[in-house]
Amino acid sequence: MDESRSLGNCSSAARRDHDAGVARLKKVTASPLVSELARALGDDANLHLVGGTVREALIDAPLSDLDFACAFTPEKTSSMLTAKGIRVVETGLKHGTVTAVMEQQHLEITTFRKPGASRPDDYSQSIEEDLAGRDFTINAIAFSLSTLQIIDPFCGGRDLDAGLVRAVGSPSDRFQEDPLRVLRMFRFGPAAGRTVDTATQEAARAAAATLSRVSAERIHEELTRILISAHASDALRMMLKLEVMAVLLPEVLPSVGFEQNDFHIHDVFEHTLWVLDRCPPTTLLRWSALFHDLGKPVSLSVDENGRRHFYRHEEYSTDIAEQVMRRLRFSNHDIDAIKAIVRHHMRPLECGPSGVRRLIRDLGEQFDDWRIFKGADAPPKITQEDFDSRLNQFNTLYEAELKRRQGSGLPKLAISGNDLIDLGLAPGRPMGMVLKQLEEMIIENPELNERPTLLDEAQKLIAKLSSSKS
Repeated sequence: MDESRSLGNCSSAARRDHDAGVARLKKVTASPLVSELARALGDDANLHLVGGTVREALIDAPLSDLDFACAFTPEKTSSMLTAKGIRVVETGLKHGTVTAVMEQQHLEITTFRKPGASRPDDYSQSIEEDLAGRDFTINAIAFSLSTLQIIDPFCGGRDLDAGLVRAVGSPSDRFQEDPLRVLRMFRFGPAAGRTVDTATQEAARAAAATLSRVSAERIHEELTRILISAHASDALRMMLKLEVMAVLLPEVLPSVGFEQNDFHIHDVFEHTLWVLDRCPPTTLLRWSALFHDLGKPVSLSVDENGRRHFYRHEEYSTDIAEQVMRRLRFSNHDIDAIKAIVRHHMRPLECGPSGVRRLIRDLGEQFDDWRIFKGADAPPKITQEDFDSRLNQFNTLYEAELKRRQGSGLPKLAISGNDLIDLGLAPGRPMGMVLKQLEEMIIENPELNERPTLLDEAQKLIAKLSSSKS
């Protein structure tokens, strides 16, 4: 292939800058795994590495899953791989994609597509035509397995060097073809430390409302990828600026510019981003950071001295978080986990041994994430040294509690509901109240968790309940 054709109008300097990336791609194509795939499909497939594999190789980033494009229809690709004994997963067949399972890796092979194809089977025979329909220039670079050359007709390599995200061709057309590309712009742009060119930004603003046509599952997945990125807060600021936040996360808008109180130096929105940046890039912690103070605007009260308070804002925040998560189709596990962190994020570290036991009980498997979150949400007006001292004292109490239990969970009550029935208390809410009070008693003083002691205390509580009813 002629070099000028492979580089489009890009300068040769950009190609030289990517020599190391090309060497990495050649190494990938020479691997036994990819060589076997290429032999199974043959030269007529015109097989190319595409997408993130090429982009990451050119910037010397860790390579993700291998993605390929070829000239064969998905049905032909599937039949040829199967004939060679390669297991094929056809769940993406209607989208032109088959997945080859080789050496416990999943290799996606997608048929060349025409830009703006209106039908799922509107295929192309040209890699250049396929690249013309991709979202951004940095994702519209391919590597030919036959010629071992970069195919970069839209100067994506140059944009990679410049740290620029630019739509391929008409930004409006690209976003109209798939509105989710608006969110991908934030992920590949500010969330990854890149800028977005002006025309692409303005087209994204104009297309923001079309995100309502995208499934909740796809929105959720893309938002999560943004939140766990290295520069998530920059992406969220741009989402606000381009009015995408109003479409996808309107619950965040009341926090923007909302004044806090003497304990804070940021408004609620900027404080949220500050905490988010300080959290490790895990799904549960980053979403918890986004949600944790959304209840402050609705919980605001001002005392006679003009001081602003946000009593019970963690409860309001938990309710808001659940509404958003259910709308975005979070799993029940993630809903419960994030709600636990948000609901208890105001619990103090200075809580004594019984407070530690209650936190262990109330947070369950989210206890460790809660401790990490407390570090990210440390009051900005106290010194790091002061916070570390508080956290160390808390950790000392926690370790003492673990040692006391010798690694067991919270102690079970020495009596059960059946014992309360024997004492004349019928199943129902009163029984739950008695068991709860007994549990609180042994959290305060674990040594009281003995059957005779608890039976005696249960009789007293039942008598009080009977007296109050009378």
